[in-house]
Parts: sequence; C-alpha cells; structure tokens
Amino acid sequence: MTDVLSGGLTVLTILLGIAVVVHWGQSAANAITSDKKLTSEQWLILGVVIAFIGQTLDNTYWLITWTAHYFDNASPLSDFLFEHGTLVNIPFRQICGIVAAYCHVYAAVQLDKTKTYKFKSYILLASAAGLAFSAAMVFFKV
Repeated sequence: MTDVLSGGLTVLTILLGIAVVVHWGQSAANAITSDKKLTSEQWLILGVVIAFIGQTLDNTYWLITWTAHYFDNASPLSDFLFEHGTLVNIPFRQICGIVAAYCHVYAAVQLDKTKTYKFKSYILLASAAGLAFSAAMVFFKV
C-alpha cells in the first residue's frame, strides 16, 4: 500500500517541480545570460531552478522504476532500472543538489568577503572529503 501512496505523491512532486521550473525558469535563464555580476536574488533563483530540475528528473526515473517493480518485481525492466539507478542519481540527485546548494549558500555569503572565503574553503574541504570517501571505498573493498 505504501508503494501506491508513494507513487501518487511522486506524481504530485514531479508536477509541482515542473510548476516551479516553469515559473522561475525565465528568471534563471536571464541570470545565466546576464553580463553583470549575479545578485544574491539571482543566485538563489538559479539554485531553486537547478534543484527542482534535478529532483523532477530524479523522481521521474524512480517513479518509472518503482512502478515497473510494483507490477512485476522480477521483470528484466525492473532489474535493469534498479541496476542503473546510480547513473541517474549522479547527475540529477547529487550534481544538481551540489550546484543548487552552492548557489543557495553563495547567495547568502557573496556580499561578505570573509564569509565568501570561508565558504569557498568549506567547498574545497567538502570536495576533498567526498573524494577521500570514494577512494576509501575503492581501496578498502573486501
């Protein structure tokens, strides 16, 4: 029963995500194509649009995957979709999430040079932590 409820809520999530992109997409496009330095508001809008594009596409993939699984959990299609799910998560969940978070935080710190420096240092350390985690997975796999 939770699969059915989750599917319905996922459809609502996708449709509302599309509504966000439709309503804010032009402002984000204007920010990207502007010759001027982006304002905090533009960084925030850009982050919102990127986040919702990513979550809409990610939710669409997983809606298809879980629906296929619900109707036939042993089908080759269901197996294929689950097996390749991480390939979809990387661009739509992780990369869009990272870029959107960067935009949101940069919107908050860009007017203060000290906070901007600290944030960029934090990004560097967080990136190193992610790389170290991936390396550890490779080197310590038993």
